[in-house]
Amino acid sequence: MPVYRSPFPDRAVPYMNAYSFAASNPNNTSDSYPVLVDALTKKAITFGDWKRDTRRWATGLQSIGFGPNDVLALFSFNQVDYSITMFGPILLGGITTTVNSAYTADELAYQLTDSGASVLVTHPELLSVAITGARKVGLPAEKIFLYGDQAVDGFRPYSSLLPPISTPESQLAKVVVMDHRTAKETTALICYSSGTTGRSKGVELSHLNFSVNALQVSAVDGPIHPHENVTLSVLPMYHLYGIQNIVLQKFTPEDFLQTIQEHNIKSLNLVPPQVLLLVKSPLVEKYDISSVRQITAGAAPCSKELIEALVTKFPSLAFRQAYGMSELSPATHIGSFDKMVHGAVGYVLPNQEVRVVDPETGKDVAQGERGEIWVRGPNVMKGYRNNEHATREMIDSEGWLHTGDIALVDANENFYVVDRLKELIKYKGFQVAPAELEAILLTHPEILDAAVIGVENKEQATEVPLAFVVKNTQSVGGRKLSEADVVEFVASNVAGHKRLRGGVQFIDAIPKSAAGKILRRNLRVLVHPVPVPQAKL
Repeated sequence: MPVYRSPFPDRAVPYMNAYSFAASNPNNTSDSYPVLVDALTKKAITFGDWKRDTRRWATGLQSIGFGPNDVLALFSFNQVDYSITMFGPILLGGITTTVNSAYTADELAYQLTDSGASVLVTHPELLSVAITGARKVGLPAEKIFLYGDQAVDGFRPYSSLLPPISTPESQLAKVVVMDHRTAKETTALICYSSGTTGRSKGVELSHLNFSVNALQVSAVDGPIHPHENVTLSVLPMYHLYGIQNIVLQKFTPEDFLQTIQEHNIKSLNLVPPQVLLLVKSPLVEKYDISSVRQITAGAAPCSKELIEALVTKFPSLAFRQAYGMSELSPATHIGSFDKMVHGAVGYVLPNQEVRVVDPETGKDVAQGERGEIWVRGPNVMKGYRNNEHATREMIDSEGWLHTGDIALVDANENFYVVDRLKELIKYKGFQVAPAELEAILLTHPEILDAAVIGVENKEQATEVPLAFVVKNTQSVGGRKLSEADVVEFVASNVAGHKRLRGGVQFIDAIPKSAAGKILRRNLRVLVHPVPVPQAKL
């Protein structure tokens, strides 16, 4: 069978605590070097600060009884010290789970329960949601802490647990040492990835997963030295793709562009709607963003047309796409800045094997033919939290993770992601599960049946959820049910990225197979009718 491997050599696999790996300093970074800077407040955290304060935070966690295998949840917007709060538990052999800052109290409660979180760190603006979600699962108020340095309504900042800065290093929490087996088996991070069954699934990433993927990606670093490569973090940090060294708490076009100008940003990691902003927004002309030398786009595909428009407008810019998923820690493919191939997600990264398999026959396809991407390597997740069935469906007995994404490979072994088996809708890099929205719609008393698909919104360069709804016409309320009613009902029950931005279409019946499965392809025809050939006279 054809197995694709990276054109770059494999890296030595780091079997160690992920904190030890992060602090190992392969680039000889000085302790005085600012590794994290708040874009707006200008607060800086040096490499020395980061190492010391992460251990101080771990020490504080120990003081409240937090230890190995315990779980801490982070529910916040981007923060300059987010990675300190993330790595403190990991240092101790504990686990961090990152929560979408747009979640409702119910969504937060589900993740707290599923992950088993016993401590929560949140942003003051999200405190009311955090309190409600924590109450639902019995997480004590005294285990909720805040970012920032001020108490709010009796809730303390997490920094209140830190021992004095003068505390000798010998009295700070010790890093749990790991060998080959424990680094591979010990969970460091749980990220939540939506599935077609509706509920998010907790992706368990080991210390090995977390560390090795950083090495895999570094194999295709661009020509700019890490100490000179000022990178802007505009994507949410709860997403694995989100942590860079200049931190923007919330994305707005104005702050994004102003930060590039002020900090002379050289590299950007973006999603397609942000690339579209650079191409089309008149705001761009008001700022000097000439410092940007390279852009990596991921989380969802960029069209060939969008890429061409970008490099035409900014001819000195190097662009590449990347591919991956949380279950793969997350990156498996990245393009080369030196050799742009429009539309491709690049080459296979080192330390892994990749196959392209016909999902119907289970046989590997020939080069240039479409098939599902399968991946095997040290970056493959441990599995889904509390969900062995879903894990077995995702990873086969030989260790191949079946991504559900369809790709083809060209003669130079560039991969092009062209479709996906999964039903997931990707809205601006966020995953939206149709089944979750369908379940919510079916709780409406005036809705008999519902189905959701993703439709392209070219103006925003993203997919948006569109609902097909069958009204209960036997009741007055059902007959009067409007599109606005349905959109508002969903909006009141979900995070912002899950709203029905594609609108609602009312139909008489949802097309289904004999087994009761929704025939989404039939619904797509309703959105984009197949033209009927006209007879020629």
